[in-house]
Amino acid sequence: MTESQDQEFNVLGCKVKYRPSLNDSHNAKAVIDLVMLEIQELKNKRPMLRDTDVAVLVALKMATEKLELEDEYKNNILKLEESLETALQAMSSLEEN
Repeated sequence: MTESQDQEFNVLGCKVKYRPSLNDSHNAKAVIDLVMLEIQELKNKRPMLRDTDVAVLVALKMATEKLELEDEYKNNILKLEESLETALQAMSSLEEN
């Protein structure tokens, strides 16, 4: 990949350079867009916040959402495993009869 394919973003005054691979250039843009949206929403609600405060609050919000999604994912996997176990037991019962 050449240097001309580097992407540069300004996030709260910080220059962020990114060199996407062929597989993740869309994801990089989506991540930056999501972060910028969160920043803008928070700044609109609380315009007196310093950029460092905004950065910390956005990071905490996104980390909280990540942990909530991980918990939901784990719970869904456990429910799926329980359902599969129930289905296997039902199938075993049918085979025995």
